[in-house]
Amino acid sequence: MSNSLSSAAHPLVDQLVQICAERGVRQWILAPGSRSAPLTVALTRHPQMCCRLIFDERSAAYVALGLAQQLVAPVGLVCTSGTAAVNFAPAVVEAFYQGVPLLVLTADRPPEWIDQQDNQAIHQNGLFAPHVRGSFTLPLEDGAPDTSWFVSRIVANAIDLAQGWEPGPVHINVPLREPLYSEPAGQPAPAITSIRTLSSQPQLTEDAWELLLRQWRQADRKLIVAGMQRSDAGLQASLSQLAAQSNVAIFADATANLYSLASVSGHADAALGTRDPTTLRRLQPELVVNFGGQVTSKNIKTLLRSHPPQTLWHVRPSLVAPDTYQALTHVIPMQPAQFFRQLTDRLVQDTTNALAGNDSSYQADWHGLNAQAADVLAQFLNNVPFGEFSAVHQLLAALPPHSLLQIGNSMPIRYVNILGMQPGHHPARVNGNRGVSGIDGTVSTAVGAALSTTVLTTLIVGDLGFFYDRNGLWHSHLPPNLRIVLLNNHGGGIFDIIDGPNRLERERQETYFLTPQPLTARRTAEDHGLHYLHAAGNTDLTRQLADFFALDAGPSLLEIETDMATNTAIYGRFKAAVAGLRLA
Repeated sequence: MSNSLSSAAHPLVDQLVQICAERGVRQWILAPGSRSAPLTVALTRHPQMCCRLIFDERSAAYVALGLAQQLVAPVGLVCTSGTAAVNFAPAVVEAFYQGVPLLVLTADRPPEWIDQQDNQAIHQNGLFAPHVRGSFTLPLEDGAPDTSWFVSRIVANAIDLAQGWEPGPVHINVPLREPLYSEPAGQPAPAITSIRTLSSQPQLTEDAWELLLRQWRQADRKLIVAGMQRSDAGLQASLSQLAAQSNVAIFADATANLYSLASVSGHADAALGTRDPTTLRRLQPELVVNFGGQVTSKNIKTLLRSHPPQTLWHVRPSLVAPDTYQALTHVIPMQPAQFFRQLTDRLVQDTTNALAGNDSSYQADWHGLNAQAADVLAQFLNNVPFGEFSAVHQLLAALPPHSLLQIGNSMPIRYVNILGMQPGHHPARVNGNRGVSGIDGTVSTAVGAALSTTVLTTLIVGDLGFFYDRNGLWHSHLPPNLRIVLLNNHGGGIFDIIDGPNRLERERQETYFLTPQPLTARRTAEDHGLHYLHAAGNTDLTRQLADFFALDAGPSLLEIETDMATNTAIYGRFKAAVAGLRLA
C-alpha cells in the first residue's frame, strides 16, 4: 500500500499516479496551471515521485525528452488545458521519431464545456496524433467500480506502449471537474493492481534466416549503415566480429554511438565528399544492412541513391520501415543488437563458410579513403583562419572522455559528423534531436539530459537554436554538470553554406534566410546564473576550455563568436579539398 494520501475529490487521479509509481514512471516534469492542479498535487504528494517544475510548456516537454533519452525509461509530463497542451507538440513529435518514451498527461475541461467559450477549452482528444504510440482519454469521476477498472486498463496500456518494442510518446487526456483544489482525504491511497504486459522480442523464422544467410553469402561488398542509436556494448561486439571480414564496411553517423569501434571509419562522411566517379563506383555496395534512426550525412544518402545496392535490409522492431535510400528490399522486425548477435552466431556455425571473403578489397577501399580524408582534414585545419570549423575541432579535442555530448541541429551536427570523435576524448554517449532535426528545444533537451546524471553534459548549439530556446534555462533546476557551447555567427549561417539559398540575390538571402541578429549570450547567462566565458580566436578558446570543463565550475556557457562570411569561405575550401579524394 502506498504512503501517499488519497484525494476525496479526484480518486481516479490518485489511482493514475499510484499505477505510475508501481510501474516505475517516477520522474515527472510539471508545467504550472490551474486545471492540472489535481495531477500536480497528487504527484507531488506521492513519496516516490521526483517532480520538477518548468514554466514554459515547450521547454518542459523538451526537458522531459532529454531526461527520458538518457534514462531509456518513460518520463511523465503534465500541463494544464488549452494552448499549454499544444506547446508540448514539438517535443512529442521529436520523441516519436527518436523513439523516446514519454507519458504525456494533459488536463482538460469536462467535454460539455468544449466549444462553449469557456476558458482554455480546446479539442484535446487525440491532440498529438498521429505522432504518438497511443492516445487515450480518461473517464470523468462517477464513483462506479467499472470506471476505476477502466482507468487501470488505460494507464497500464499507455505505459506498456511507451516502453514497448518501438518506444515513444503516449498521450492521456485527463478531463477534470471542479473543485480542482482539495484537501487529502486523510487515508492512504488504496493499493492498485494494474495489468502488466510481459516483455518479449520478435523473432525470425528459420526460412527467413535461410534467405538472409544466402543473400549474405552471395554479396561480395557489404555495407552496414548505422543511424541514430544509443550505445550498446553487445551490438558493438557483434559489429566488430562482422567487420573482421574484409568484404564488410561500416558507416556510422556520429549519433550512432559506434565511434569507439576500430572498424568504423571516423571520417567517412568527409571521405564521401569525393566527386571522383570511379571511387564512388568502387564504394557501391551489393548488400546494405541499415539500422538505427536518422542519418545526418547527406553524402551517404547520395551514394546509395545514385549507386543503389542490389539488396537492402532495414533492421527495426516494426513491420514498417523507412525507405531512406530508395532501395529497401527486406524489413527485419528485430532489435538491432539481437539481430546482429544472432547473425554472427549463425555465420560462425555456417558450414558453407559464410565468414569467408577475406580476399576482398571492399573494406580496404573504405579505410583507404578514410585515411586520405583524415590527412586532408589535418592539413586543412592547420591552414585555415579561426572559425566554427576549427573551434569545433578544438572543442572535440578537449572534450572530457566518458562525458555526455548533446549536439544541436544545422551546422553543429554537420561539423561533428565531419570531424569525428578525437582519440582519448570519446564521450560516453552522443545525442541530438535528429528525429525531426528542428532547432527548437535544443537547450531544454540538454538540460533534461544533464538532470539524468552527474556526468558532465556538453551541448554544442548554434545561435538561433540557443536564443530560440532560452526558456530552457528559466527554472530552478539547472544542474551543475551542464556545459553549453554557443557557436554565435549572428545569424542563420547554414543558409550561406548549403546549396540553394546561397544562389539567391544577396538582399533576399540575408533578409529571409540568414536573418542577422546582434545578440550575445552574456546577459542571458547572467540572468540564469551560468558561469560565462567568451572566445573570439584560437588563443582565447584554448585558454577558456580548461576553465570551462573544470568540474567545480557549475553550469557554464562558453560563447564562441565567429564571422559568418569567414565560416562560409572555410566550408567551401573544405568541400573543394575533399572533392579531389580518389582511390588509387
